[in-house]
Amino acid sequence: MYKALIICFYVLGMQYVCAQDDTIYLQEAILLGKNPIEQSQTQSEIVLSDSILKRNQPSLTNVLNLNTSIYFKENGVGMVSSPSFRGTTASQTIVLWNGININSQTTGQTDFNTVNVRGFDQIKIKGGAGNVAETNNAVGGSIELINDLAYNQGFNAEINAKYGSFNTYSTTINTKYSSENTSLNLGLSRYASDNDYTFSNQTSRKNSNGQFYNQNLSLGVGHKLDSKNRLRFLGNLFQANRHLSVINPFETKKKYEDFNTRSLVHWDSKQKKFSTDFKIAYLTESYKYFESLNSDNYEPGKVQTFTSNFKLSYQARQNLRLIAFLEYIRNDGFSGTSMQDQRRHIGSMSISAQHWVNSKFYYELGIRQELSESYGNPILYSLGGRLKLTDFYAIRFNGSKNFRIPTYNDLYWPGAGNPNLIPETSYQVELTNEIKTKPVFFTFTFYHNWVENLIRWIPNSGVLGGIFWKPENIANVHIYGLEANLQAKKSIQDHHFSLNSTYGYTVSNDQNLDKQLVYVPYHKATATLTYAWKNLSLYYQFLFNGKVFTTTRNESEHQLPHYFLSNIGLDYRFGTKKQFTIGTELLNLTDYAYETVQARPAPGRNIHFFINLTL
Repeated sequence: MYKALIICFYVLGMQYVCAQDDTIYLQEAILLGKNPIEQSQTQSEIVLSDSILKRNQPSLTNVLNLNTSIYFKENGVGMVSSPSFRGTTASQTIVLWNGININSQTTGQTDFNTVNVRGFDQIKIKGGAGNVAETNNAVGGSIELINDLAYNQGFNAEINAKYGSFNTYSTTINTKYSSENTSLNLGLSRYASDNDYTFSNQTSRKNSNGQFYNQNLSLGVGHKLDSKNRLRFLGNLFQANRHLSVINPFETKKKYEDFNTRSLVHWDSKQKKFSTDFKIAYLTESYKYFESLNSDNYEPGKVQTFTSNFKLSYQARQNLRLIAFLEYIRNDGFSGTSMQDQRRHIGSMSISAQHWVNSKFYYELGIRQELSESYGNPILYSLGGRLKLTDFYAIRFNGSKNFRIPTYNDLYWPGAGNPNLIPETSYQVELTNEIKTKPVFFTFTFYHNWVENLIRWIPNSGVLGGIFWKPENIANVHIYGLEANLQAKKSIQDHHFSLNSTYGYTVSNDQNLDKQLVYVPYHKATATLTYAWKNLSLYYQFLFNGKVFTTTRNESEHQLPHYFLSNIGLDYRFGTKKQFTIGTELLNLTDYAYETVQARPAPGRNIHFFINLTL
């Protein structure tokens, strides 16, 4: 099967080579109305720009928690952080780095506190699985981290520094240079904190053993080979050291070290009828878990991933695009001192079509064949569309079948892994209503999701009466809910107002118990209100999170209550082209006492000061 996949790579590549000619290349833009056929247009999507990323704390957790309806459970600031997107588990949300899946191959998920957003230009958040032709495993949704490479912009640099409570600081240096045919980006950032905040409801206690730091290096190099071909290299290094907060001062103190690397070579080419996109990436993830700070012994883990994908697009007509997509992934890794090295191969091939029937109606469909050594070769599919009913109102719909295979830890963790696990399968549909007027853009999405054979780690009784956790296919889950997003802008002479808000209502029902899944709130809402006058800017952030249950039986005595958070910030900008900005922000303005994970209090009121310099 894998030989066939490799042969398909070469066949499609040769077809492209034979299609080249000497015609003068004109940038191809397929437009009907104002909507280009470039990617899926049928999913609900939130795009966070560079300015929003700078306004928030550097961790991906903080940015998404305050700007989306995704719920995060966090074992204290900077500690392990995992999402629940549309009521799903953390492994059912994928994180893409410039189109490459970077979820851990050991845990199957991304720890969102190990991603520093200062190294990215844009973040896209898409709910649901969407177009399975190019993305699988995104049962809850996907987060895409994007690096842009611009051309013919000359040199510019930006330096950001922030310092605040609990000896927390972050520094970022980003430099960019581009000529007509070459682009170079280099970024370096560090984020650290003593993290010794006092618990709001227990003034005599502080967060103990919570100190951390992480640093991130990103590199981007792009070159236009000619008028038809572009070549890019993107690299990323991430290193972190964090102690793990203890619930009580007598608990054994532990720490965790991460070191991750990512390298990507990306070549794209555009012809009259054909366009190609070829990516080769090499990823490494390694960690050391120290059971005690006083010991040099640790549990290691390491996975090396090679991935490549090839996309061939054919413009059959002005309003019809056909796409073939091939992908191959190889994982080599281990987790734990007693686990033997494991290797697995995963592949897929797909075909899809994107079609504008007319200026009002667009649809897309995709079929994907998964290629797996151990879990069969299921066929997945998706269908989506967009119908513009009036100048200001449109609807989008999307439906798909997805599946997710067990992770390394699920299968091989020493003493607990379960090699008999079978993949999860999900079926989902969604309908989005889109209202767009000049000052307001509003969407609300209804979604429905059925997940079969959900993999969950559950407690089991040991031989000597103890409890140990083991992964099992124990549940079918029925998920449904509503997401709403509102963006509004208004200017009155020199006074500029903007509002961005989200709301999510989620029911995630374990069909075996008829109970809500743990750590899935029924309600979550966010809002950011910004006011700008000349060089002055003021913003207010609001977050409401509903109650969550901490046990599968949903006992009322085992729940975390709802909470409210408020942040406020002020900054002033000097200069025009070369800008110098100073500002301050007050977080948890009302000093609200809350927890996102049981027995893990979050910090109370704290303050930060920052300086941004643009050259």
